[in-house]
Amino acid sequence: MPVLRDILVRAAPPAALLAALAWSEAASAGNVGLPRTPVLHRGEACLTRVDRSVDPVVHLDYTIPSIDICLTPDEPADSRTHQFVAFCRDAPPESIPHWLSLADVQANIDSGYFDPAELKPGQVVEDSPYFADCWWPITGAAERRPITCEAARPGVDWDTSALAPGAYVVAGYTYEPVLNDWTPRRGVFRVHDGDLDAAPPAAAIFTTAVDVWYGDPVRLAACVDAMPGSTWRLEYAAMPDEPRLELDWQTLVPVSPVESTEFDIELVLDDVHADVRLHVRLVVEDPEGRTTFAHMPTPGTVLMRKQTGVTGSGGDEPNDFDFCRDNPAADDLPDCGKTSEPESSGQTPDDPGDGCACDSQASSGPMLALLVLLAHRRRRGR
Repeated sequence: MPVLRDILVRAAPPAALLAALAWSEAASAGNVGLPRTPVLHRGEACLTRVDRSVDPVVHLDYTIPSIDICLTPDEPADSRTHQFVAFCRDAPPESIPHWLSLADVQANIDSGYFDPAELKPGQVVEDSPYFADCWWPITGAAERRPITCEAARPGVDWDTSALAPGAYVVAGYTYEPVLNDWTPRRGVFRVHDGDLDAAPPAAAIFTTAVDVWYGDPVRLAACVDAMPGSTWRLEYAAMPDEPRLELDWQTLVPVSPVESTEFDIELVLDDVHADVRLHVRLVVEDPEGRTTFAHMPTPGTVLMRKQTGVTGSGGDEPNDFDFCRDNPAADDLPDCGKTSEPESSGQTPDDPGDGCACDSQASSGPMLALLVLLAHRRRRGR
């Protein structure tokens, strides 16, 4: 995609023009303010060994929190679908770029749904230095699934045959331009061919969030699969204002020997960390110098409050509810061509109902403002 790569490095358009384009894009895209429907992974385990000499295929179960198939009038036809991707490198919480591939970006540019002026470096997985050589589709773009229980119940089969031995993490991709979203699966998969020591080490933090009172211990569930003589340490970084890949990591728990595969890490934070949200990661190194990093999964925050209390949450709260399994109406699909009546919903006749927005029309105001701005720029250039 040479055209897109040129866009990523060319000089930026004038700020006023970019602002008008962004305003027009946001106003015309009816799904911009809607929450994205995530993949809800089921059957997660901190560590899964994949011995390809026995079977290279891994089955992944997932569900959904609700049905999401009703598109706004201007959305791409394949919007609101789920895809699955494997990564050979873990990343800080919420830092995976919104776009998976340059092909996705190009398709949305060609359809007029996405303005290329909005694309910035680092916003595409395929073009990101951190991820570019480190991602593999488990299901391809052509295999993206509608967000329904019928599509989710069979799960996904992941064929690891083409991968190099090592540690891999999996994430669900909600494709709903232009704000596509990711849901990482907790745990790590260590792919090998019968000889574990030939594969680089694998590690994971299984706890997603910790919120404790002042002085209470922080407990993290973790796992490491590495050859004898390997070590681990825990590092922290202050949670940034916006998700990013590069953080200022500092030692939280010093180097310790790996003594078991699954273990709990318990510590009390220093006063300086009170009321500061932290990201943490596990760093494992084996005797051959091979290193792996495992970040705390999304939302991935540790917080010790300044106040004292009777108890703190200490870690994750279990939730076994499955919309597709436990909701008797889970297979009842919405009528996307039907809007709610104003008297029953409080909506006006122009408001979308049932998340469909099938008859709504985008305001012409932003586009008119853009045309005025462009006309003004042409006059000044004469």
